[in-house]
Amino acid sequence: MFDFINYGIDRLQVFLLVMVRASGLFLLAPVLSHRAIPLMVKTGLVILLSGLMVTAMPAVDIPPAASLAELLGMLFRELLAGVLMGFVLMLFFYAAQAAGSLVGYQMALAMAQAIDPATMSQESVIGRFWFLVATLIFLAVNGHHLVLQAFHQSFQAIPPGQVVVAGSTGELVLRYSAYVFVLTLKIAAPVMVAMFLTDVALGVVAKMMPTMNVFFASFGIKIGAGLLIIAIALPVFAYLLRQWASLLDGQMNTLLITLGEA
Repeated sequence: MFDFINYGIDRLQVFLLVMVRASGLFLLAPVLSHRAIPLMVKTGLVILLSGLMVTAMPAVDIPPAASLAELLGMLFRELLAGVLMGFVLMLFFYAAQAAGSLVGYQMALAMAQAIDPATMSQESVIGRFWFLVATLIFLAVNGHHLVLQAFHQSFQAIPPGQVVVAGSTGELVLRYSAYVFVLTLKIAAPVMVAMFLTDVALGVVAKMMPTMNVFFASFGIKIGAGLLIIAIALPVFAYLLRQWASLLDGQMNTLLITLGEA
C-alpha cells in the first residue's frame, strides 16, 4: 500500500522532476501531443505515468539545489530532455508533412490547403493525408509503446536531476533536423519522378499539337497521375516508417548519451 505519510520530500522532488520530463515528452510526442486529446486527459496521463515511474524507480541521489535559480535550471533541463525525445520521435511526421507540401506543389494543389489542428496553421492536403496515414501505421506497429519505452529508458540512462545539455546535444539535434530533408525526399521521390515524366509527356504533346490547350488539360492529368502514384507508393511509405521505427531505439540511445554526458 502506498504510504503517503512517510513519503519524503526527496521523493516528492523526484516526482516533480519526472513529471516535468514527462510533460516535455507530451508536448511533441506522436499521437500523445495532438490537440484532439483534451488537456485534462494529458495532465492525468502525465501524473499517472510519473507516479508509476517514481514508484518503480529505485532511490536516487538528486544533486542539491542551493538556490531557486538552480532548481529552475534543473527543471528546465528535464523539460528540454523530454522535448528532445519527442522531437526525435516526430521526425518522420515532420518529413511526411514537408513531403506533402512539396508533392502538392508539383501536383498543382498548392492552393488546396487544410487546417492542421495541432498547430492551427494551413498545410497541404497531401501532407495532411500522409500525416494521418503515418499516424495509423505508427499505432499499428505499436509506436506508442516506443514512446513509453523511450521514457522509461531515459531514466535508466539519465537519473532525475542529472540532465546535462552539452555542445554534442546541439550537434546531434542539427544532424537530426538535416535528416528530415533526406526523409522528405525519400517519401516524395516516387510522386516527384512521376510528375517530372508527366511534364515531359505534356511538353511533347504541346509540341506535337500546338492548337491543343495543354495548360488547362495538365491540371486534371497531373492531379490524377499524382493520386494514382500516391496510392501505388503507399507500401513504400509504410516501409520507410517501419524502417524509421526500427532505428528509433538506436537514435534515442544516442540522444540520451549526449544528454547524460558530464
